[in-house]
Amino acid sequence: MATGDLGAKRYAQAAFELARDGGNLNDWLVALSEISEFFSNPEVERVLENTRVTADAKLNTIDQALSGLPPLAVNLARLLVRKGRTRLAPEIVTEFRRLADESQGIEHARAITAVAMTDAEREALITRLESQTGKRILLETAVDPEIIGGIILVSGDKMVDNSVRARLITLRERLVGAV
Repeated sequence: MATGDLGAKRYAQAAFELARDGGNLNDWLVALSEISEFFSNPEVERVLENTRVTADAKLNTIDQALSGLPPLAVNLARLLVRKGRTRLAPEIVTEFRRLADESQGIEHARAITAVAMTDAEREALITRLESQTGKRILLETAVDPEIIGGIILVSGDKMVDNSVRARLITLRERLVGAV
């Protein structure tokens, strides 16, 4: 795990605990997304990385630009500026969203098939995954004709490759190994 990831997780965890305790997860998610978008602006990056711009001027810029956000979220943005960690903002949003989803029993999954799934197939897969995991599944689908048939399912850090392409590769490896 990269150091940036660890830092982002710590900031996200702290923000998540504040949001959970305040009962405003969605407000925080919106605020963190706005902060991330603001810090990703190339002009803002230049100002924040410019050593000739004073710390007070940078913080004033943050206060003015993010004045519509909740005060605690602005404090987080100010902290990121003071620590020189503004580039962590996108990772913080991603980790915060993961924590929020986890707390609400939501799991994201991605199904890759050779041809588009029908609505019925998609709903059947969601129902099956929900019964296996006990969580509400938000399913994203993608099409990759190169898998020939079957399905590749990615959920969290797990991947199940039940594609025809994977089976053919396994069969070829067995045949080559048998020689």
